[in-house]
Amino acid sequence: MARDDEVVIDAADINHEASSNLWCFSLFDDESLGLSAAALVDFINQVMTARREKLSGNSSMLFYCWHDAQTRNLRFSLVSSTHGRLPFGCAIDPSAELAAIAEHIVKKDWLNADWGKTGPNGPGPEAALSLPVFVANL
Repeated sequence: MARDDEVVIDAADINHEASSNLWCFSLFDDESLGLSAAALVDFINQVMTARREKLSGNSSMLFYCWHDAQTRNLRFSLVSSTHGRLPFGCAIDPSAELAAIAEHIVKKDWLNADWGKTGPNGPGPEAALSLPVFVANL
C-alpha cells in the first residue's frame, strides 16, 4: 500500500498535508507475539523506501514516525520540508532514533500485558518532557 498511496503536497497547509499522509497501526495482542523491534525497524525502513520512490526526487519531504501512547499506535506521516517544522502541538524531540522508538512501542506497549494499568503492577503514566519523533529527509 505504501508504494501506491498518493502523497499529498500542500505547501500552504502543514496540517492538511500531515493528516492526508498519515498512516497508523497497532497490533492485537496475539499479533504482537514474536514481533521484534528489529522487524519493526525493517518494516518502517521499507515504508520510507517506498515513499522515497513514490516522490522520485520531485519534492523534499520529511518522513516522521512516533509512538502515540494514548491510542497504542505507531504513526508516521510526511510533510514538506519547506514548512521548517513538524505539525505537533506539544514539545518534541526530533533527534530520536528509529530503533529506540521501535524498541519502546514493542517492548513497553505491544508486548507489555500491564500497559495502561496503574498501581504497583503497572507502568503508570510516563512523564516525558517531549515526544520522541524519528525524522528523515526523503
